[in-house]
Amino acid sequence: MPLAIPPSPAGRPVRLVTACTSALLVAGLAAASPAAAADSVSYDFESPSQKLPFMAINGFGRVLVAPAPGGKSGQAARVNIPNDGRSFKSELVIKGLDAGSHRFGFANYLPGDWQERDLDTIVAQWFSTQDDGEGIKPVVALSVHGGDWQLKVHWMSNGEIQETVIPLGAARPGHWNRWTFDITWSSAGKPGSIAVTRDGVTIGSHQGANNYHRGEPPHFRIGAYRPNWRPEKGPSKRVGALEAVLFLDDIAVTSTAADSRPDVRATAPGGAASRSASPAPSTGATPTGSPSTSSSARAGEAPVGGDTAVGATAVEARTDAAAHGSAGWIGVVGGVVGSAVALAGGALVLLRRRTAKGSPGSAHRRTRT
Repeated sequence: MPLAIPPSPAGRPVRLVTACTSALLVAGLAAASPAAAADSVSYDFESPSQKLPFMAINGFGRVLVAPAPGGKSGQAARVNIPNDGRSFKSELVIKGLDAGSHRFGFANYLPGDWQERDLDTIVAQWFSTQDDGEGIKPVVALSVHGGDWQLKVHWMSNGEIQETVIPLGAARPGHWNRWTFDITWSSAGKPGSIAVTRDGVTIGSHQGANNYHRGEPPHFRIGAYRPNWRPEKGPSKRVGALEAVLFLDDIAVTSTAADSRPDVRATAPGGAASRSASPAPSTGATPTGSPSTSSSARAGEAPVGGDTAVGATAVEARTDAAAHGSAGWIGVVGGVVGSAVALAGGALVLLRRRTAKGSPGSAHRRTRT
């Protein structure tokens, strides 16, 4: 009875190289996947298994998932800051973004009993952590001031922080606002751009510098922040104020191509704000009011950097989300592919040498019948 012919030893290196190369590529790409997604993330708060991003909480504020108010179905994030003399910030923090172009989309809701105050409540901000660790204003901040929305943009000129305030229309408590911010960050030699839409209507824009051009690329913070409630500001700004409560939903950050943006023109040192004319209400089921055409209210005191302050307790809750940019992902993939190619090349050289020497392993063994 004939015996099975064993596989050629000459084929073993090839099969081994193929298996190792495939394993390296699969493992490398799997390890790189979270980093690749760092610039495109979303949170809808519907799945109990979904992990939230970092939380920056000073004092005894909370960020909890709760039923969405205002006739909206499903779940939303409920953010609150109690007026207890210590608390001033409850934010979700999305890090790991590069200094390119992104679209930031989200929905927020001010309850019907929202208290109008002539001080800022920042509901979204883009913050650039500085190398020297000094406190500094966010590069871009969306806030409700009095009864209106406003956007502040900051940049550096001759070592001094410059600011422009862009009015974005009346805030409507009891109404879900759907925001989109298309942002291309400026660099030292290239202007940037910001385009703001609410409920599908463009309500403001900025062209020019929108960054400090130093430190880390801006990261995204969304929730509630009352800089005038910082303990070092004293108790006077809290007198007569209610607890700050608002809701968030449908957060989405998408990395976009810079060439998909409109042409950007620097109009003045540091850029200039463009205030669009009052648009007609959107045609959706819940249109917003037209932006106010009145002059900008005096800007509230700007926050300083970091999440700690005298008399405050800071909480940074880290998730498993990747905190590296696309450059790290490319490096991982490149390293894996390079290693695989080198391994395959070495095995082929070894195989040729064995064949040239007439190794017994190069011929098939035959058995007797």
